[in-house]
Amino acid sequence: MALKNNISFSLALVATAVVLFAATANCQATNHCAVAADKALCVTLVKGAKTWPEAMTNALQATLQKANVAKSVVDGIPEKLSPSLEPQSKESIKKTCQDAYKSIIDNSKECLGYVKNGDPFSSLKTYLSSIGYTDCVDGLNDFGESLPEVSQFSTDMRKFANTLLAIADSKKKN
Repeated sequence: MALKNNISFSLALVATAVVLFAATANCQATNHCAVAADKALCVTLVKGAKTWPEAMTNALQATLQKANVAKSVVDGIPEKLSPSLEPQSKESIKKTCQDAYKSIIDNSKECLGYVKNGDPFSSLKTYLSSIGYTDCVDGLNDFGESLPEVSQFSTDMRKFANTLLAIADSKKKN
């Protein structure tokens, strides 16, 4: 009987340790997301990272992946513009949207470098703040154009940028 109780106690102790370990790991991931407005998105982006550099790297790589998936949306903008637009207007929109897309990619990569090299925190936050696609949406609006998939991509990038800034801010707290 004593052996049976010892085995039960040992199993309960092991189960408790496993639960505490899992809770600690989850807590570390959510600490990076403490001030994020969209905590679910943040937890998805950091992918269980234990350290701040891992969290930032994972989130920036996810941002680049999201942007790469949206490349077809960006490339398809010219064909979806109103046929009544002047050619120079279409070219202006195309250039603005391509430049905005390139900026997302370049700024995300620049931020990866800052995280890897431990460059100034203020530089990182400046580049994170500039990850967005509003210039393209504004350019479309200036010509009376609206493309829902472009607006959605812009909204997604704004959410990613805000979440990246929240993760960046967690560096001070960890």
